[in-house]
Order: sequence, then structure tokens, then C-alpha cells
Amino acid sequence: MAEAHRKLSFVQRAFRPKPDDLGRSVAQGAALTFLGIGIRTAITFGSMAVLARLLTPADFGHVAMATVVTELAALFANFGFGAILIQRLRISRIQIDTMFWSACVLGILLTLAVLVTSLFAGKLFNDPVVGELLQVMGVMFILEELTVVPRSLLTRMLMFRQDMVVQIGMMLIRAGAGIFLAWSGWGVWSLAMASLAGSTAQMLAYTFVTGYRPRLRFSRSFLANTWRTNGGYFGNGFLFYANANLDLFLIGRLLGAGALGYYQNARALTDEIRARIAIPLQQVLFPAFSALQHDMDRFRAGILRSGRLLSLAVVPIGFGIGAVADELVPLLYGDQWLEMIPILKIISVGAGLRAATTIGIPIFNATNRLGLSFRLYLANTIICLGAIVVGSLWGLTGAAYAVLFGTGVALVFFRISIGLVGMDTRDLGRILGAPTVASVLMFVAVAMVRVPVLAVTDSIALQMAILVTVGVAAYVVSILLIAPAYVGDLRDLLTKFASRQKAA
Repeated sequence: MAEAHRKLSFVQRAFRPKPDDLGRSVAQGAALTFLGIGIRTAITFGSMAVLARLLTPADFGHVAMATVVTELAALFANFGFGAILIQRLRISRIQIDTMFWSACVLGILLTLAVLVTSLFAGKLFNDPVVGELLQVMGVMFILEELTVVPRSLLTRMLMFRQDMVVQIGMMLIRAGAGIFLAWSGWGVWSLAMASLAGSTAQMLAYTFVTGYRPRLRFSRSFLANTWRTNGGYFGNGFLFYANANLDLFLIGRLLGAGALGYYQNARALTDEIRARIAIPLQQVLFPAFSALQHDMDRFRAGILRSGRLLSLAVVPIGFGIGAVADELVPLLYGDQWLEMIPILKIISVGAGLRAATTIGIPIFNATNRLGLSFRLYLANTIICLGAIVVGSLWGLTGAAYAVLFGTGVALVFFRISIGLVGMDTRDLGRILGAPTVASVLMFVAVAMVRVPVLAVTDSIALQMAILVTVGVAAYVVSILLIAPAYVGDLRDLLTKFASRQKAA
């Protein structure tokens, strides 16, 4: 029996993964996720510090406008093919191949759609550069769809280490290509070509790691059976797109590429909390929650512990960015970006809280309540987009306050999601309460020492280092005093990860 098992390929083992020691696997996945977060964040900030000095705000604004179109196309790309493979308890080889070929066809259609859109995008955005960028950026959809099945199989098998290595490698290639091209004088095109290089490297790496080779087989009945679930993922994705991109469209159209460049980089800096921490952790939690969907007690315990760990990490980052924005912007981006400081201060405060609420998404997915998720997200979208439309009348500052308003809506959305598994408002407080209080105390501590620090040194780097040190110390002390349960969760996570490493 053991010999037969050893002969199974990676794809065959993914047919029916064994849930043995799920808790330890999730703990290892979470620990690796946070390790990868630190590395990817360092790469992002390091490359941005260089690119922001080689390029102009308008260069970033042009790409942000093009991203409005590519994100809409990406919405169709996220049609749930990968999530279907992750959620099902059992899958077969023909089902895997069906998802692969479906994704490939979708990628080709999306590339063609973006190319057609590029013909009139210049008039839509009042900027001819946008259409030219789209003709290059559209190719990425074919490359992205080729990674759907291999990456989903890695997630299904809880192979988070391999996924982390691929993602870090992709980011290094993208950052290196972007810096080299920007230094060589490619301007805005350095950003577009860097993304293309990163997508190509990612596709090749996932194919190599999994060893997956598609067969010429297709099941129309399986595709038809998953259509409703796919539609649910698509519907929620469309609303997410509207939330994330309409503000970019309005600002780019009304205020121009330069203003959009300031806004986009301020928002992108705070979005790092969600993109580098919350979303990767979702990829860890979704397969774990799916495996526990029939054991409600363990499900709730997993949500509570995972939510506390996520909040412990992300909430202070949002408050911290706002606390040191005056030093962070000139240090990271240079003096030509000083106009983004007030925008960054406004939207960063709520960014950590919004990132913490994203744990609600795998709850909806794992419980297969996509219809309810869509209706709630629709209400959320209408409210938030209404706020953005009104806020944009006051320029960048108004749009930033609209984003901050959306944090309250996200908290309501999160409360409803945990209610699906019998949790209530008290559990919401157990997840978010202590990190929020500690973050406020941290914010106050940084504000109190800022004037003395500025009097001691004129070095922005040294000012930043001192303020960050004070903030971290204030947050750690506050958590130790008011939230020992969070410390226990973190200790358990590190213990499980260490024991897993020894066993390996």
C-alpha cells in the first residue's frame, strides 16, 4: 500500500487530500504566509522607493487608468475555476483538465476584449497613452489563466511553502525588470513591461513546481454543474471591482493622470495591508475552512483564532502608516510626492480594519453562501460608490474620506459573515477590539513624541526609525497588558510551526 502511494503523482494526490493534522498544516501555512508577507513587502517598498524617483506621478497615473480596464477583465478571469477545485472534497483528473481548458479559453477571450477596448480607451479616459498600454497589458490574461489550475492544486494540498517561493520569485523578477527599464528611460512602459515579465515567470514556475500537464479531455457536464457556483464568484468579483476601481476612473477622468498618480500610490500603500497579508491568509483559510464546514465547533474556533491573529498583524499597520505619513512619503517616494501625505493619513486609518474583515470572504465561500454574499456585497457597493461619487466633488480629499467611510460598511459586512456560523457581535469584539484599542494608543504615543524627535535630528530616516520604534513598543506593551489571549494565539502558532519544522 505504501509503495502504491509513493507512485502517485502530485495531481493524483490532489484528487482526495488527507485532512490529517489540519491544524498544524494551517498553522504552518499562516506562519509561512506572514514570512512571505515580510519578504514581499520589503521587495515592494524597495522597488517603489527606486521607481518613484525614476518615474513621475503621471506615469503611475497612466498605468492606474489602464488598470481600471484590466481589472474589469480580471474580474471575468476570476470566474471561480480555481475555487471550485479547492472547495470540493473529491475531484477527478477530467475535472481538473476541464477547469484548465475553460480557463485558457477565457484568457484568450479576455485578451481579445482588452485589445478591442484599447481602441477607444484614449477617448474614455481623455488620455491616449492608456490605449497603447492596454495593447501590451492585455496579453497578461492568457498567462494568468495558465496558472489557475496549478496554483489551485498547490492550495488544495496546503503546499504554502512552494506557493510562497513562486510569489517571491515573481516579485523579484517584476521589480528587477521595472527598475532596469525605468533606469534605461522607458518611462511609463517600464511598469507595463515589468508586469508582463512577472506574469510570464509566475506561469512557468507554477507549471514546473506542480508538474501538471493538461490532457485533451473535457467534461461539459461538469462545467455546467459548476456554472452556478462560478457565477456566484463572478458576481461578487464584479462588485469588488466596482468598489476598487470606480474612484480611479473618476479621479483620472476628472482630475488627470498627475492627481490620479498621487491618489493611486497613497491607496496602493495602504492596500499592501490587504494584498500582502489579508488575501494570502485567505488562501490559507479557504481550504482549511472548507475541510471543517461540517464541524461547526472547530469551524468557529478556527475563525476566532485566525481572526485574532490577522487583526493582531494588520490593524496596527494601518494606524501606523497614518502616524508616520509625514516621514514615510518623502523617505519612500521623494519630495515630488508630498501632495499625497494628507490623502495617505485619511485612508490608512481604516485600511487595517478593512483588511481584518476580509476573513469573512472565506467564510462565505466555505459555507457555500455565495448568493447571500452577493446580495450583501451589492448593498455595500451601492453605499460605498455613492460615497465616492459625492466625495469626488471635493477632489482627492473627498475621495479619501469616502474610502474611510467604507470601513464602517465593511465592519457590518463582516458581522453578518460570522453570524452564518453562530457567532455574534461579542465575537466581533473579541477579534477586532484589542488590536484597535492598542493601535489607537500607539497612534497617540507617536504623536506625543513627534515634536521632541524633530527637535533632536533633521534626518528623516532617523526620525522615521525613532517614531516606528516608539510605535511598535507602545503597541506591544498595550497588547501584553490588555489582550493576553492574542499573545497565546501567537505563541501556539509559533509552537506548531516550530514542531512542524522539526518533524520535517
